[in-house]
Amino acid sequence: MEKTFINIKCILVLCLCLTLTTGYACAEMTEISCGKVEYLHYQCTLPDGRLLLTGGTRRAESGGDAAWLLCLNPDRSVSWEIISRKDGYTSAETATVLEDGTVAVLMENYPEKRAVKFFTPEGKNARKKLDLKKKPGNVYTIGPSFLIFYDSESKDALDYRYKTFLFDWNGKEITRYDGLVMRDGYGYTVRNDEELVLYGQDTVYNSHAMMQKLDVLQDRVLWETVLEWQLPGTDTAMIDDALKTADGGYVAWLREGKPGDSYEWNYLLVKFDAEGRLLWTKDKTEYGRDGILFLYNGKIGILSEESPGIDSLRLIQWFDADEKKLGTTELRLHPDDFTVLRDYLEAEDPEEKRTTFVDQIQFIPMEDGLWAMATCWAALDLGEEGFSTIFDSQEIVLIRIPEL
Repeated sequence: MEKTFINIKCILVLCLCLTLTTGYACAEMTEISCGKVEYLHYQCTLPDGRLLLTGGTRRAESGGDAAWLLCLNPDRSVSWEIISRKDGYTSAETATVLEDGTVAVLMENYPEKRAVKFFTPEGKNARKKLDLKKKPGNVYTIGPSFLIFYDSESKDALDYRYKTFLFDWNGKEITRYDGLVMRDGYGYTVRNDEELVLYGQDTVYNSHAMMQKLDVLQDRVLWETVLEWQLPGTDTAMIDDALKTADGGYVAWLREGKPGDSYEWNYLLVKFDAEGRLLWTKDKTEYGRDGILFLYNGKIGILSEESPGIDSLRLIQWFDADEKKLGTTELRLHPDDFTVLRDYLEAEDPEEKRTTFVDQIQFIPMEDGLWAMATCWAALDLGEEGFSTIFDSQEIVLIRIPEL
């Protein structure tokens, strides 16, 4: 595995207008990737404040797809970078920091190769990789204390029985249980929570939203909450996302479905205490459509947008843990302020239409405030046929979000 370094350009003149409850402000933007076919996801923050990002790249010098690890300093300059050119891994997936400070990264070239590679906080090889190819099924995620796998119990696509397996960092099985990640249900793990708290639904059809906390070592459920349907006419419900709040509780999106001429989905913001008891629900009409849920400085943030276009109106509405609304931040990006993307907005053909997109938005708390990482690109508008991405126009950026 080889190491290279890139320069990150910090753009201080971005005209990103943000309307706060107190007025107007402009923010800065840091460019991570420009004009290349690659992707990144924020994974975690190291104990010293550096950011760990993982993904993949098709840089010309890599000779094809290659896994990509990028560690940024608190000032968003590059601490270290690894592009997996020689070992055959095409994607760096989930990553975590183990108790001894070792960085563990899931590396894949599906379906040929799958392993966890270990690095020091400075990006050096730390120990022998853990080969996962012979483990059952698929890797769901990795955490500081265990790895989670799941596997179907049947080859029948309509058979929804699953098994979930937990392994320690020596590859030894800790426990297994029925269900897809969630015990006796179908779900996900709460992000950035060292404990194993799960959310999702109890059944495939006519489901109820469910949360549960597991004691892995004792192989038991510590608590479990199955919600009654909250809205009239509901015939299925699930929790779509959940985050642990500063008070030890959880805030989540509750999604409920209602049959009709066309199936209707409704969203509610819900809050649980540390034992999974429902404290309050807030209907989406109080803050607009459903959107990205995140936490910052003890506040709950919800990002909603009119459309995925770069110049679309985006709002962040802020609440405290007691559901009191604190204020609103308005975001407006301008395509002309992007280094590469702006050059692809002018159509070569008078009948050709071009548009822009923003995707994969992640909010990242840093030492100097809140930032959002996003992938932006231009595309040809093909009408009823959809859109055709202009790959060379892509930019991955970090955008500073002013506080209320």
